[in-house]
Amino acid sequence: MVNRLLIIISLLVTGNLLASTSFTAIEAAFSRGDISADEMILNKMYALLDPERVDTQFVTDEQILYKCGTPILMQYERMLPQLSDETIRIVNTYLDDSMRDLRSIYLSLGGHFSIDYLTTGTHAVPAADTDVNGIPDYVERAAEFLDFTWTQELDSAGFGTPNHSGGDGRYNVSFENLGPGFYGYCSPSGVDGSELTHLVLSSTFSGMGGNDDPAGNVIGAMKVTCAHEFKHASQRVNSGWSETIYWNELDATWAEEYVFDYVNDSMHNFMGYGDPFSHPHWGLDNEDTHQYEDYPWEDFLHQRFDDNSYDSAPLIVAYWNWRSTHNSQSVMSSYNQVLINAGSSFEEAFSEYVVWNFFTGSRAVVVGGVSQFGYDDAGINGFPTATLSANHNTYPINSSVTGIDNMACKMIRLNTTNQMGLEITFDGQDGVEMSAMWAIRQDDNTVDWGSIDLDGSNNGSIILDVRDASMAALIPVVTQLTGSTYGASYTIEQNSLAECDPGDINDDSNLDVSDLVRLVAIILGNGLPPGDVELCAADVNDDGQSNVQDVVTLVDNIIQ
Repeated sequence: MVNRLLIIISLLVTGNLLASTSFTAIEAAFSRGDISADEMILNKMYALLDPERVDTQFVTDEQILYKCGTPILMQYERMLPQLSDETIRIVNTYLDDSMRDLRSIYLSLGGHFSIDYLTTGTHAVPAADTDVNGIPDYVERAAEFLDFTWTQELDSAGFGTPNHSGGDGRYNVSFENLGPGFYGYCSPSGVDGSELTHLVLSSTFSGMGGNDDPAGNVIGAMKVTCAHEFKHASQRVNSGWSETIYWNELDATWAEEYVFDYVNDSMHNFMGYGDPFSHPHWGLDNEDTHQYEDYPWEDFLHQRFDDNSYDSAPLIVAYWNWRSTHNSQSVMSSYNQVLINAGSSFEEAFSEYVVWNFFTGSRAVVVGGVSQFGYDDAGINGFPTATLSANHNTYPINSSVTGIDNMACKMIRLNTTNQMGLEITFDGQDGVEMSAMWAIRQDDNTVDWGSIDLDGSNNGSIILDVRDASMAALIPVVTQLTGSTYGASYTIEQNSLAECDPGDINDDSNLDVSDLVRLVAIILGNGLPPGDVELCAADVNDDGQSNVQDVVTLVDNIIQ
């Protein structure tokens, strides 16, 4: 299977970019057997660190934003047994920071980072030094953001601390002129002492995508790269990068939101294809797309179970602590376990997650610029609106949905204009772990939501009171962790929401023979058509229909 490691986008900031390398083309060539594992890894490494050496068959004039180079190094480590000694030598030559002794060293004010940089040559950082202290502003800002990242991810949240013992006792960071579209990477080679990793940041961050940072795109890109790549270093301490690349990138992208929530770099540059909004029917574990756009999963977990704190993230920390001793377990099993420990489960959490995803973008519940339901950023400029599989405006409806992956859903919007109640009858595919979620946005900008009670065959029904609603939703959800694609059918009918006392057909608060006479007439279809209250009361035994059994029940009730 071709693992698409990129999203091709139109960059929002122009720059003097070299031609880009298509990782999709490299993976496809390897999958076909046209190139060896050595050629695949080397071309990816060249794309990151030495673009002029990329095989011309993989070069494109399209501008491609890759962002993180760490997946290349993760893949390299996992493929080591398949690689030749010469390939390993070449890669290690690139990873060996041989220029470090030629660089200037700046120690971050927080005392955690040793940052080396050049002011001349290919890898030089911008020379601006507004405070004339001999340190480029670019380096000082990076040190500031790295120290803040350390405070948030380690001191406040308590994620695993990257090993930086020995040597100078500080975690090492450097700047390099990376290949087009790369923000930075976390290298699995240390610099001194017993370090497991070190970070490399772009020496310019020019030509990257747009973001919401008030100081501009370059500063915003630098901020999120510090948070993202440092989270990779923490992951390696916890689990040795035992997860698939997809999950590591999802988590590191969430760290951008935790540390620098307002920048929204990944939201602007990687939403729109493969994310849970544009493709809600694609499974959470679908790795055929890039990894960044599924970060809302952990953002949901953090906001829902950690009170959206910017000082702590106990559920996500618990997940990584669990992974440290269960790194051979599937990622989804680990998520499920920590959710169970938190009093929930994956099934319950994911079913709520899709409801959050429904009320985003143009459907976000926002009052005075503040989100009233779900994500705190649900209604900000650029937050996507989830794609609908159906938008029903008139009733009755008899329809179905298909093609729902495991850990995915389809979203159905229900028009509530001039409706009293909507009766939904749901028939999900047998033998599948499934939920049928409903949600109502009320006129007072509150959201009511829940699930239809389903039996063992995934069948169930509910009547929604939508008299004060501006919209409603039906969301079939497959919560099964593995499998193929699934479906469900459903009917939706108008319901009058009539209230009644079963058997009191004439609504006089008494049960007598006059009620019995009218009940028989209704069943036989005699006399005037029954009103809503009469129809409601005629279902004496509450089995959803009016027949002779209701007559028997009413007689028993009258003679009691």
